[in-house]
Amino acid sequence: MILYFLRHGRAEQHSDGPDSERKLTKRGTQELKGALPIWKRLNLRPEVILTSPLVRAVQTAEIARAALEVKTGPKSDDRLQPGATWAAMAQAMADHHQAARVMFVGHNPDFESAIEVLSGAGAVRLRPGGVACLEFPGVPEPGQGEIAWLLDPDLYADDT
Repeated sequence: MILYFLRHGRAEQHSDGPDSERKLTKRGTQELKGALPIWKRLNLRPEVILTSPLVRAVQTAEIARAALEVKTGPKSDDRLQPGATWAAMAQAMADHHQAARVMFVGHNPDFESAIEVLSGAGAVRLRPGGVACLEFPGVPEPGQGEIAWLLDPDLYADDT
């Protein structure tokens, strides 16, 4: 099984409004759209996208869905809100047990912690817009995942 962890793109700074309503910045949107050629070369092809219900995560999930031509829209799941644990993510994933490649779209430090738990890594850094790919010989279990790759959003920059 393959799990992708896509941290939401760069978002607006905290303002007077609720954190849940923060949107992607223009730069964050451009970076994510600039990731498409790299994502395609890496054969990133989730069967289902599960996203935090926060606006910035949903926007990120929609960009990924369109770019990767995923047939079904992102599935918003409250279990992926900030503070999510691997156990909560696993429960959300269980609702889509037929999928062999699942993409989570959400937040840190949740994703870094989940990747560490799943891979046994001592520390992982996932910046806004970054993606991690973990591969498992079967059902994802703590300590059984192999980090296949990590993408830093600086790779998405278009210098033209």
